[in-house]
Amino acid sequence: MAKPDPKPTFLEFHNGQPVMKSTSPSQAVTAQPDWIDEFLADRELRPRTKQAYTRHLRQFQAWLSQTDTTWVDVSDGDVTRYKTYLKTLHKANGEGKPLAPASINQALAAIQSFFKWLARKRYIQYNPTLALEKVTEPPAEVKDLEVSVVQQLEAMLPYRGERYCRDRAIFEVLKHGLRANEIASRTIGDYASHAISIVDAKWGSDGIVPLSSTACEALDSYLGWCLQQGLATHADAPLFISLSNRNRGQRLGYKGIYDCIKDLAKLAELEENIHPHRLRHTFGTQLILEGMNPEFVRKLMRIKSMSVFERYTRRALEHKAHDSFYDTIQTSQSGLFGGKATSPDLEGCP
Repeated sequence: MAKPDPKPTFLEFHNGQPVMKSTSPSQAVTAQPDWIDEFLADRELRPRTKQAYTRHLRQFQAWLSQTDTTWVDVSDGDVTRYKTYLKTLHKANGEGKPLAPASINQALAAIQSFFKWLARKRYIQYNPTLALEKVTEPPAEVKDLEVSVVQQLEAMLPYRGERYCRDRAIFEVLKHGLRANEIASRTIGDYASHAISIVDAKWGSDGIVPLSSTACEALDSYLGWCLQQGLATHADAPLFISLSNRNRGQRLGYKGIYDCIKDLAKLAELEENIHPHRLRHTFGTQLILEGMNPEFVRKLMRIKSMSVFERYTRRALEHKAHDSFYDTIQTSQSGLFGGKATSPDLEGCP
């Protein structure tokens, strides 16, 4: 059988010499065996997690391509140098601020997971990330709000004019620990049976969040107002809508919710940095301070990682530990902390 004619290759010449076309970073990246897609297909990942893994791995791959390093050639030193490189990067739209340790560690975790998979599949003989240490994260700052501050914000709601019913409902839902982007994504059908259903949440933290009677009353009042205004109230309609002249009736986004809380703080003349996520921290802290089992609180907040959960509730646990200590020594019978049992050797001491 005759072989097909070979495809012609065209060369560009300049002054009698062939012009060599440079290979772009993206082309160089895909020149080596590209196992990233296979890795992502093997893993059961949420869409957002998959997107984050893709971003981190492609960025590392592009960095390696500068020295023509393939996956099988990556060494411990390469991984360490990349960690150092990440420390030199700055946040996108972060006004020159460096990447946070948590962001760097997220990138390193994606790389570790990928190389662990490569070694398990026997695509590489040695996992260069075995000795990799994460960046030390600074102690988490207190992010919950004092109850008095929450009450000050709430007192400003009547000054929101036409937005009062909507913003009151938003504020009540935020007080139940929902993230602002989760609220922005909800439909009216997600609110039922005194609870809100959360789907496609960050890190797969889906679940059902129970609501207090106060929150339900605020939501019902807002939806009743929407009905009176002739706005959409069917199950698939956005739960919260914009009331601006430009976007009236359209879904209220994250920025709209963020601006709502910022406006309340401005009206209350509060100088501290207040934003919607601090109400999530307040939710977790207050439930523990009021005696709720921390495991139940973690369930309500839909947090899988204990280390992440502790960032939300560290102050509450410290307060509970102190209170428990004083309660315990009041009833202690050992004499170790004073009280009724005393050592005869100490009698007469001033």
